[in-house]
Amino acid sequence: MHPDPSTTDAASLAAHALRAAILRGEHPVGSKLPGERELSIQLGVSRATLRAAITRLQGEGLLRAVHGSGTLVLDVRETGGIEMMAHMAAFGTLTSGDPVALLADLMELRRTLAVEAIGLAAERCTADELMALRSHVDVQRGLRGEPERYIASDLALARRFAGATHNLALVLVANTLVRMLERQPGLELAFLVQADATMRFYDRVLELIELRDASSARRYARVLIERLDRHMLARLRATLGHASEAPTPPSSQEMHP
Repeated sequence: MHPDPSTTDAASLAAHALRAAILRGEHPVGSKLPGERELSIQLGVSRATLRAAITRLQGEGLLRAVHGSGTLVLDVRETGGIEMMAHMAAFGTLTSGDPVALLADLMELRRTLAVEAIGLAAERCTADELMALRSHVDVQRGLRGEPERYIASDLALARRFAGATHNLALVLVANTLVRMLERQPGLELAFLVQADATMRFYDRVLELIELRDASSARRYARVLIERLDRHMLARLRATLGHASEAPTPPSSQEMHP
């Protein structure tokens, strides 16, 4: 038996509204939600729809049903998953006051995953996978004047690197991270301010992968991605008025330490 689509859509909308209220602090951590009748009236939905919405938020780690005592609001930083970061950004619940704080956190996670993915790819990728990576990079090099296609290509390349690790868990985490990055404001500027340096980075990484030098690939990736990310965030903050001057991007000499 399949659920009624109208009920499913209503539950999604109710879950969205309730999630937003929780993340904005309207239902503080440690408090209990209002009773079903009151909350269903507030949200303008039936009790059945409300229950479905609450079940979704329980699965996200935002709520927990306490037998005989109602529904408790949880601290998302203790019980939530990575997908919650996108909701937190959308609802303006980052506490630092920095408009690019979420992107910085996501990039730090991406950097951690990318370093290991590149190292594992150097150890495990097949000749066909290396050829596909090279072909992808060559195509992407020609997309620097087409922002949307360049960004899509860069994110797809991240998935290719993950696939070359032959580690399913890493692939699935990479997929989740890419989906979240796709939704972030400022993504176009962040990716395009240093496209030339990024392409030089990919060229060198592929050289190290071809040499099967996993140790050097990890070391190089860690240093260069950190430099690229630092510059990218500085440029983004400068554009948004949070800094007066951005650092110079890595030179071609720096790309081959």
